[in-house]
Amino acid sequence: MSTLLGSLRHFAHTHDDLPAFHAAYLVLTFLVAAMLNMGAFAVLIIAHISLDIVKYREVHRYPWRAVFEGAVRESLVDLVLFFVGFTFAVYLHHSLVGIASLSGLARADITLIRAFATFVPKFEILHHFLKVVSHVRHYLYSIHSRMGHPWSTVEYLCFSFLALSVILLLGAPFLLHLDAQAMEKILLEELIPWRI
Repeated sequence: MSTLLGSLRHFAHTHDDLPAFHAAYLVLTFLVAAMLNMGAFAVLIIAHISLDIVKYREVHRYPWRAVFEGAVRESLVDLVLFFVGFTFAVYLHHSLVGIASLSGLARADITLIRAFATFVPKFEILHHFLKVVSHVRHYLYSIHSRMGHPWSTVEYLCFSFLALSVILLLGAPFLLHLDAQAMEKILLEELIPWRI
């Protein structure tokens, strides 16, 4: 029994040096990102933001304004990726009349574009979340490098993409000529995590 524990302990300390571990990690991340819908990744982002609140409020004892800033800075890219991916998932949904009426090759092209436009954000969100979870102690005690600084140009660009995605999502029923029932069906399919 002690040799098994010793082997597991040795693996825990040296797994970062094993190329096979990194390959398996990327393959599993790839498969999970491909299988789950956007709702599962919304849950990951909420968990990450919750961890940021604990990090800045309870570990570092920051006031609520700084906690909000830290949580936004830590999760801004994930939020942008989620909303951009979700926007593509809604606008290129297979049940839309315009997409459903396309011929085989054009429909396949749209399906590939949708798969790529939703997979890349999901992969990046999952990869970022797994990095945080795998080094949670280090993460909790390190502060974002831009805390207390003015928002950067890249962060403003992220806010712009986030706002554009939200506007497009709010306007989707009108722009896509969807009734409430069709829009609800798309949202439920994309946002309920256990609907794979």
